[in-house]
Amino acid sequence: MDDAQAYARAQFHLGQIYQIDKNDIETAELYYNKVEREDDAEAYAQAQLFLGVIYQDKKNGHEKAYEAFSQCCTSNNPLIFNVANRLLGDYVYFHKIPTNSKAESAKTYYQKVNYINKLFDTFVMAQIMLAAPNIEENDLFQTREERDKLVIKPICQIRKLTEEIQQELLVTFELDESESEQGQQFERQVAHYTKPRVLFNLLKNESSNFRLNVVDFMNDPTENQLLSNWLGMNNDPSSEIKSFLTSFTFNHNCLNQFRLYGNENNIIGSGVSLVFNQSFFGNNVESSINPDSVALLSYDTKAKVAKSDSEENKDDGDSNNICFLEPLPLFRCLYFDPNSEYISIAKRNKFSFYLEHQGRPAKTIDDEWNNYINLLDEKNKIAKIRDNLNNIRNIIKGLKEKEELKALSNLDQLINLAIMPISCLIKHAAFEDEDECRMIYITHIADEKIQAPIAYGDANSLFVNYGQKVEDYLDKIYLGPQCQPHHKLWITNHVRRPKSKLRLKPIKIVQSEMPLR
Repeated sequence: MDDAQAYARAQFHLGQIYQIDKNDIETAELYYNKVEREDDAEAYAQAQLFLGVIYQDKKNGHEKAYEAFSQCCTSNNPLIFNVANRLLGDYVYFHKIPTNSKAESAKTYYQKVNYINKLFDTFVMAQIMLAAPNIEENDLFQTREERDKLVIKPICQIRKLTEEIQQELLVTFELDESESEQGQQFERQVAHYTKPRVLFNLLKNESSNFRLNVVDFMNDPTENQLLSNWLGMNNDPSSEIKSFLTSFTFNHNCLNQFRLYGNENNIIGSGVSLVFNQSFFGNNVESSINPDSVALLSYDTKAKVAKSDSEENKDDGDSNNICFLEPLPLFRCLYFDPNSEYISIAKRNKFSFYLEHQGRPAKTIDDEWNNYINLLDEKNKIAKIRDNLNNIRNIIKGLKEKEELKALSNLDQLINLAIMPISCLIKHAAFEDEDECRMIYITHIADEKIQAPIAYGDANSLFVNYGQKVEDYLDKIYLGPQCQPHHKLWITNHVRRPKSKLRLKPIKIVQSEMPLR
């Protein structure tokens, strides 16, 4: 870093100190104006954005604010870029600020705003304005404040309530962070039930990867629709936004799971249960939604579609490369009956404690179970989730009752976007005994990470590859009660000679003794 760049960044940070910490707007303005573009483009863009906010909020200087935002609207920083362009659109629309050319209309600025999770409100504002009829005539919203109160704040409140529910359902693996002993990490592992053939490919075939499959053909007919139906939202069967997921459960050795999943050659109970440790998963909840896919939901997609079409035939030399997902977080499912509004959440069942601690006194195991339930705080979790769901429903009802908003053709789409983080986490209460957890990836059908089956017979599904190598994260493999002897033989042989360099101890093989005949 040279002296000029260091000076520019120092002036910007001094401006922040005086604006935010000392509330000295005049001095802050002085420091921001000392930052030159040629010294540091990033610091300059930041300074101009903060200057624009000062002129807008503190000095009522709309033309100066417009000029400041114009100086940073091409920034390479996506946060600055999106905020500046949305604000410029607002200035042209609401304040009739004269632009340098006809091309710089409010619509042009709004079209530049892309989706970023941290700027959900900015994207929603731009999309609402693009959907407003006769945008150039300004006949729907008279002021920014009117628009924000009428539609932006309610939709953003839905998103806030949704993210609170999502956080309640996030599996942290350590319910009591103050406990360091593994025995207190009641949810330290989860299991995935599958066919021995799938396990063979995952362990033996270098080109085979753990997959998340598209939800369109799941065994639950209400998949991805239960919540939206209860909220009174319209489901678009032709939507190009697709959800991919894979399922886990807290119950590693479960007779019902062995009955339902992983059966080969029509032999019930012949599957395997793969027990993963927590390192297999990520902790960034934002990674579950591909932000680029949301951009394709934009109300005015002509420019984006044209760009996509032009890039479709571009040869970048990487057409044969498989794209992998980064580590994804794990969420427990919420079980819900829309008629009675019964709610429960996925968790370990009590029997799993007795299986884990065989030989110990029943009272000791019951104490462990009760400790788990207390740490899970299930009652309070459900109460908060119920309140949030009811609040979301009431807000949506209020939005749909406003006559002036019926002119917005994308209102349902933006509400669905607000509830998207939990759309795949709510299942019908009839599936409650599965105690399911999920990794989820929501994206557009054109996402390059999506893979299609090679064989025509498998063409009823799509999937995405998960980047983690399975063998590095397996702690145990439970063999189903009817797992075939030759499957047990090669699985045992493989784990006795592990290829993983990350393993400190071999994978444990356990024969399930569930009573299935």
